[in-house]
Amino acid sequence: MLGWLVCVEATQKQTMQRRNFPSILLYSFGLALASSLVFNGFLLYQQHRQYRPDEYELEVADNVMFRQQLLECVRDNRQKDSLIRKLEQFSNAPPLRSHAKGKK
Repeated sequence: MLGWLVCVEATQKQTMQRRNFPSILLYSFGLALASSLVFNGFLLYQQHRQYRPDEYELEVADNVMFRQQLLECVRDNRQKDSLIRKLEQFSNAPPLRSHAKGKK
């Protein structure tokens, strides 16, 4: 009777091991997939953080061109402002006496 119990327990352990094998295999595949995804995400993040020299030079060139255009706009606006101030001064100025005497 004791031999029969040992045999039954051994068979139960074998069937449990057979039933657990697919779940352990699936678990290990899932774990490998998850770790691969995490590692690839980390590599993509590192690649995104690093600028390539070409992109950096293009960005610097774009910034320089933008600054030049901005300085040209500022200079043009200052010239226009000075012309507007001159026109305001001449419009508020009293009439010239030579013109006033010539009309009388």
